Amino acid sequence: MHLPRRTLAVTCALTATLSIAATAQAGTHHPSRFVTDFTAARSDYSAMFRWWWPSSVDATTAVKQLRQVAAAGYKGVEIAMVMDGTDYVVDPDKHQYGDANWRAAVRAVLAEGQKLGVQIDLTLGSRWPAAVPGLDVSTDAASQELVTGSAVVAAKTTFTAAVPAPAARTYQDRTSENGVVTTTIKTSKPTYVTATATRCVAACAETQPKVDLTTVTDISGTVRNGQLTWTAPGDGTWIVTGYWKRGTAQRNDAPFGSTVSPLSDPESRVVNHLDTAGTKAFIAYFDKLLDADTRRLLKANGGSIFEDSLELSGAQLWSSDFLRTFRATNGYSLQTYLPVLAKTAPASPFASPTPVYTYADGQAANAERIQHDIEATINKLYLGNHLEPIKAWANKLGLKFRAQPYGEPIDLGDAAKRLDITECESLGCSEARMRTASTSAVVAGKTVVSSEMLPGGFGNLYGLTPAQIAALANREYSRGINQMIFHGLPYPTIPPSADGTITDNAAYWPGFHGFGSNIGEAFGPRQATWTMEPELADYYARMQQTLQTGQARYDVAVLNQTFGGDTPTHDGSFLATAGYTYGYVTPGSLSGKTPYRALVVDSSPMSLETARAIARKTQDGLQLIIIGAGPQHTIGYAQTAAAAASDDSALRAVFTKLRKSPNVRTATDDADALTKLAVRPDAQVANKSVTSTLRTDGDTSYYVLVNSATTAVTTSVSLAGRTTAVPYRLDAWTGKIEAVGGATRNGNRTTLTVSLPAGAATIIALAGPTWTGKRITAPTLTTGTPVTLGSWNLTLDEWLPGTSTDSSSTTVHRTHKISDVALRSWSEIPGIEDAVGVGSYTTTVTSRGGKALLDVGAVGGSYQVFVNGRQVEPADQLDTVIDLGSTLRPGANTVTVTVASVLLNRLRITRPAEFASRTPTKNGLLGPVTLIPYQ
Repeated sequence: MHLPRRTLAVTCALTATLSIAATAQAGTHHPSRFVTDFTAARSDYSAMFRWWWPSSVDATTAVKQLRQVAAAGYKGVEIAMVMDGTDYVVDPDKHQYGDANWRAAVRAVLAEGQKLGVQIDLTLGSRWPAAVPGLDVSTDAASQELVTGSAVVAAKTTFTAAVPAPAARTYQDRTSENGVVTTTIKTSKPTYVTATATRCVAACAETQPKVDLTTVTDISGTVRNGQLTWTAPGDGTWIVTGYWKRGTAQRNDAPFGSTVSPLSDPESRVVNHLDTAGTKAFIAYFDKLLDADTRRLLKANGGSIFEDSLELSGAQLWSSDFLRTFRATNGYSLQTYLPVLAKTAPASPFASPTPVYTYADGQAANAERIQHDIEATINKLYLGNHLEPIKAWANKLGLKFRAQPYGEPIDLGDAAKRLDITECESLGCSEARMRTASTSAVVAGKTVVSSEMLPGGFGNLYGLTPAQIAALANREYSRGINQMIFHGLPYPTIPPSADGTITDNAAYWPGFHGFGSNIGEAFGPRQATWTMEPELADYYARMQQTLQTGQARYDVAVLNQTFGGDTPTHDGSFLATAGYTYGYVTPGSLSGKTPYRALVVDSSPMSLETARAIARKTQDGLQLIIIGAGPQHTIGYAQTAAAAASDDSALRAVFTKLRKSPNVRTATDDADALTKLAVRPDAQVANKSVTSTLRTDGDTSYYVLVNSATTAVTTSVSLAGRTTAVPYRLDAWTGKIEAVGGATRNGNRTTLTVSLPAGAATIIALAGPTWTGKRITAPTLTTGTPVTLGSWNLTLDEWLPGTSTDSSSTTVHRTHKISDVALRSWSEIPGIEDAVGVGSYTTTVTSRGGKALLDVGAVGGSYQVFVNGRQVEPADQLDTVIDLGSTLRPGANTVTVTVASVLLNRLRITRPAEFASRTPTKNGLLGPVTLIPYQ
């Protein structure tokens, strides 16, 4: 719902008298390419959709839906099979990912996309993680875990028995015969890897035995034909541990593993993301789905292959090459430190594995160092054995590789260097991870950073207005994202049940949804708000064009050494509070570009390689702020005390030398760091609720300002740019470009006032006086007396499900006409209490002519304004004020405000089991509506 946002004085703050210059000159110059594209709102800059297909798809239906996306002005789609919302069995022998109908639909969509200029992306197989139907879980190609079994051995006692084995992992294997699903319980067979013996600190009786890591002994040499014979030393109680690898048998229905219907027959099993065997198995499977025509169309379309976040289950991820890679990566053998690797799988998909052992007093730090080296090994295996081969394969197909490289301990900066497009998501990305991902991509020289934008998270389906979604997108734009991939666009109709009792029908109105009623928003013509969708698509196109132009620039970067980037080594939010723009860089991205003017590091342990990379940056002139004493210890493990001391000494020597540099400063804490920064923010904003993002392109600077507050803000802003720059305000809703009034310049800084509704964004460009190619004058605005408009008539096009013989995607329409309607929610008007749809409010305004603003007050839904039957400019959906310009003629005028609602209130009645508990939305024109003359 739109609430009143600001007063008229605030509305006009950007168009007061110019102090820099009255106009921007054109002469004979042509507008810049940016200006031309911005005005046109090119669809190839706009948002995309994750297109949820069930297993049963029809090519004609899919092509029709793609045309609807194109007609709305969106960039493209990503085809993904998701059936979490299907709570019955669909026969996988008749309908499954990659079958003949599926392939035909993909070909048809690719061909139509080529005609329409719409990008088509494909996910890495059906759902996620990447999986192959019928994959043998015992092979290296399938996802593997390292698990343990143990036995307690008293001092001087000889243990003679089979190598202690882990508790069995059982899993369901579902097959289908004539639509009947049969489930067999199978056991993942473990394979012996090695064995150790370790002395316990006490009696080894704890749930997590406390062990002495200095006593770990490799006893693998005592194993013969699966039998272990070993005699414990005479001191203390010992624990013998057997280490085994086995398949996780994970299905491609993460994170919950609870899909009712098998996604394939035989069922798909997740590939090993750390082993080349897993990558080769997946590529071999997927290649068989691509005939010559599909390959040609994919290459011509030039989209992406997409891999979702790494939601891998199991105890400790494993590959046959793990131990060798560990030694090559870290310089020592893991064999005598294996208890650190011993973990049990979590019960929850959102929890971390639990260590099997705890450690003797004083050993936790060493265990933490070893754990870092384990994570570094996973990072190396994933990047080298999975990410890079998949990228090479995708590129050979003429596609980019777009991925969310997190969920496991991955250096996001290192991954961004290798990926074509790095993606984050609104549901699984903390702000720190999103900033790490976006900064990493910028440092790697990549143009696009995408987001799986899941509006509203859980429990808001069919209840979010486009204005609320735009505000969420603006928030992610402020964190470095510049390509929205909305989650999602559902296929229109539901698939048939295997037993024939369920077919597509009106009870499922408004249609299929990949996640039932729980997750995400459903975009598309099923929504009444889609009738106004082209204006939203244009908004996203203009915002994303701006955010993909030139080079991003940050005031400060903060070093984040956390694999996965979720919880930063040092929280950089203190910089935003002080008005600085900031991002996070990782050890893997320090060799890249330097689109930041200062780097902040704290005293956390650090590798010598990272320290030396920082030293090279400072030699090139980068300002460095060290918080605290600086790193005193290297981050990984050294096998001996002497080696550790040597590494630590070398690390401290790097920082001792660094402190002698004039561009390196030391601070005691965050507050002190702010006083030591010799960097003036590019954008100095008086109200810190307004955040800024800067892109530079030649002599032009583009500032995207976002109001993160829940109320409207008017604030002074000082922006750095060329000394001859003219400030322009770029309206992403209308495409208008205006010279900014009331601005002053001092050297290279331009100061002006901006006003932003809650959640809204604006773009300020500092460019040359001929940048637009035409003469632009900043108007001086004088307002008259506001007039409240009353006596409204409502014509409501109510949207309803069809009859029992209609499809789930069929919407029927019922018209209501209400004269002299009160401006209140439809839920408060007798006869339309549960109505959803599109309402047109009409009133007559007698005018002397001239210009006017219209403030619609509050609105429940999207809105458009018409005068005498013609739409005025697109409305800023986050604001309630719209400029009517000179559309009012002398005499009587018809003013119409059309409002499109969300669907929730009707679904509370038609699908009560899913939606009745939700709070009803306020729909319609709520007012009060006022007309404000100006000249």
